[in-house]
Amino acid sequence: MTNEFKEQLKRMIEKSQQTLKAAKDLLEHNDFDSASSRAYYSVFYILGALLLTKNLSFSKHSAVISSFSRYFVKEGIFPSDFAKKIKVLRKDREIGDYDYILTVDEEKAKEGIRNAEEIIKEIKTYLKKSIVSGG
Repeated sequence: MTNEFKEQLKRMIEKSQQTLKAAKDLLEHNDFDSASSRAYYSVFYILGALLLTKNLSFSKHSAVISSFSRYFVKEGIFPSDFAKKIKVLRKDREIGDYDYILTVDEEKAKEGIRNAEEIIKEIKTYLKKSIVSGG
């Protein structure tokens, strides 16, 4: 694993962390739709870093999520409930970003942030081990 590759992973992890912090800040300001959106994107960014370790990169959200399931959940690296939680995060993000009738309530936003924290923590641990071991 080159230093350039490690630096890219580090930047992607930092972006995920910053976005999760933004989700928490938005939650504190009762902006539940935006908090849900940021919670989803915090996971989306860390998934991008994770897939990069397999030399995979996608712009489509569905490809990122399905590749995570294929290469990491089905292989037993991460629990299957992560895939389910990511699908819920995505659904809530779509409601928060695009729906004018439905909204994300406070409890759903809090749940989304808790799930994002759990997923990010586990993926960060995996990535750190992967970086230390050289991939």
